[in-house]
Amino acid sequence: MSPQPSDIQLDALREVANIGCGHAVNALARLVGGRTVNLSVPRAMLAETSEVAELLGGGKASVVAAKLGMEGQLRGVLLLVLPAEDSESLESLLLRRRDAPLEERESALSETANIVASACLSAIGTLTGWRLLPTVPTLVRGTADAVVAGAMPEPEGNSRVVVMETRFSAVGAPAVSGQVLLLLERESSGALLARLGV
Repeated sequence: MSPQPSDIQLDALREVANIGCGHAVNALARLVGGRTVNLSVPRAMLAETSEVAELLGGGKASVVAAKLGMEGQLRGVLLLVLPAEDSESLESLLLRRRDAPLEERESALSETANIVASACLSAIGTLTGWRLLPTVPTLVRGTADAVVAGAMPEPEGNSRVVVMETRFSAVGAPAVSGQVLLLLERESSGALLARLGV
């Protein structure tokens, strides 16, 4: 992959994000009782740690993230990220109650992230002919800066990764919004583009 992706390459990555994240959000809609979940137009970009944190509302924003690695021909990290308040709303929707113990809430969120990530990677796998699976999710609560720093898949010395990002929002009360991000190692991104013939 060239140092700076071309417009055609970014368009191809956006289409991959559109397909993968579309399936992910459909899975989320089923988990929250068939609510309508709206999806923003996905973005694809080459970004550094600080730029990824800005996507999440700024470095100091308080977020909850489920982090999953990828097994198969793609190397990188999938993040399901919600503002802290939205995370609580999603947990109460999943468990049908607001007073569940923290352990139950985190278990529900982890299982949701696993289902969402599996749907996303399965869709990308169908597109590419690759078998892609998520690793066991890890939940992280903290600032956007800390979450992103712990998730960036590139080795030290090259902090820029290819980011595919989309935002979702569930209609109804309580409102729930968040983001799905795919952070791909540069070499993996090149392999994906080659597979797509771009």
